[in-house]
Amino acid sequence: MSFGKRTPGQAPPAYTPPPEPAAAPELTGVRTRVANPGTIDRKFIGLAAGVVVLSAGGAIAAPSLMSMIGGAPVRPIEQVIAGLDRSGVRDALAREAFPDDAGRAFMTSLAAHFPNQHDRLLDQLADAASAGADRDGLFLAMNAWTMEFAPGQLAALGRTGAEGFDRSLGIFRDALGVVEAEAGGCNMNALERYMSNPANFTDLTHYGSEGYRMSMRAGATMVDLAAKGRTAPPVEARITPDDEIALRSTFMSMLSDPQVMNLIQAGMRSGSPELQSDFAKNINVCQLARTVIVKLEGLPGATKSRLFATLLSSDFGALGGYLGSPYGPSAFNGARPNFGSGSLGSTGFGSPRATQFFP
Repeated sequence: MSFGKRTPGQAPPAYTPPPEPAAAPELTGVRTRVANPGTIDRKFIGLAAGVVVLSAGGAIAAPSLMSMIGGAPVRPIEQVIAGLDRSGVRDALAREAFPDDAGRAFMTSLAAHFPNQHDRLLDQLADAASAGADRDGLFLAMNAWTMEFAPGQLAALGRTGAEGFDRSLGIFRDALGVVEAEAGGCNMNALERYMSNPANFTDLTHYGSEGYRMSMRAGATMVDLAAKGRTAPPVEARITPDDEIALRSTFMSMLSDPQVMNLIQAGMRSGSPELQSDFAKNINVCQLARTVIVKLEGLPGATKSRLFATLLSSDFGALGGYLGSPYGPSAFNGARPNFGSGSLGSTGFGSPRATQFFP
């Protein structure tokens, strides 16, 4: 065998060129050059940001939605009670009358601390539901129950001391935020426009609204505090000279608020009541109230306790006398002022719907 070895005189084999390489398929959808050499592609940044935003939004919204509805659709009240007897209606409403977080927290706290009152509320809710009320109607029924329950808890609330004082201020702070957001501002002009439309109160207290949730949180706070105060020692409902000094110091510090200073200066510069009234209408009432809340939160704990007990007692004269108020110790003759329905004039705050913000 020669294994390719040529003999003398044999011609070399003919040259056969190698086959042409196959052309690569055209990749029209692939970019082979970076749009921004040395930097990250802006389109990629936008895509990544969008994914992050959507993912974060889903992570935030999903627990909220699941906690509100408990993983199942919120059923209309007429479906909740359909075909049930009285006992069944009460049991169903205990679970599903207010299935959101704030509503469940209120009902759970009431059942734990005041079971008899919880039963009474369920009776009233059952009556309303059987008469065709939806959740807005049940909320009004709960408010009617609150107006009966709250007055009997004032003494217990007055024994909760600085904690009760601070948590009550927190409720008012929440209320200011809701009012400011709903009214589109918090000067007198915005508030007057808002209050002139009765439909706004209905929207504000609609089930699931910010006003509803704030009211439910306030109700749960009241129940929790009343439960603590039942067994707490009494607090002296009297403003002492030390308290008077602390309160006057707080009042003087409020005068440094820019809005208050501007109002005082405007009053000094102009003797025209019309100009002063116009200036006053532009003051942000909510911001001014927040300033007052912050100052009150800085009071000594003992002063908070005595002030809160005094505010919730029938002896308003003890408060007025020590603060140098024109309402001296005999102003109320030892009687509690009547803040019931209609006592605030035509503003509507004496109505059951309006007063449910302050259980």
